[in-house]
Amino acid sequence: MSSPHLLRPFPGRQLGLVEGDDAVVVFGVLGGRYAGPTMLAHIPTLKRRIREVSSDIKVAVFVDEPTPLSTTVARIDDMLAIFKDTDAMVCFRRPTEALKEVAGGMVVRGVDRSQLAAVVSPEVILCSSLRKALEQDRPELWVNPTALVAAIGGRIKLFSERSEL
Repeated sequence: MSSPHLLRPFPGRQLGLVEGDDAVVVFGVLGGRYAGPTMLAHIPTLKRRIREVSSDIKVAVFVDEPTPLSTTVARIDDMLAIFKDTDAMVCFRRPTEALKEVAGGMVVRGVDRSQLAAVVSPEVILCSSLRKALEQDRPELWVNPTALVAAIGGRIKLFSERSEL
């Protein structure tokens, strides 16, 4: 089992964020090259960390790096510059692998990938939406923070550095 201590907070000032006016906290979480294709947070640890966050902090950012690289910090700045009127924003890539729909252990048909997005780090979430999502009882111990917000009907926008949509 992985350590929940990977949910490490970095104040925006520590990382040199330009956007966010110090109202942002960045969490390094388990994911990507460490745990698979999705960032996962240990729910009890996430609840504790969010309780510890000052009420002045409006946005939580989740990255799958123990210490965010300068390119990741720049991407976070870009996301924060346009983050409004939504509960969360995620980076994405178009899936490139062949996807198939299956039923009864048999391939039924290929899946059209043009309307699919693979979510990648970083993920930006409104703290109030995340707190609301964490109030819900969940059977799993590890969860993707953005998936928590989506489960309560949160609005999640896609962010891309290129015009892919």
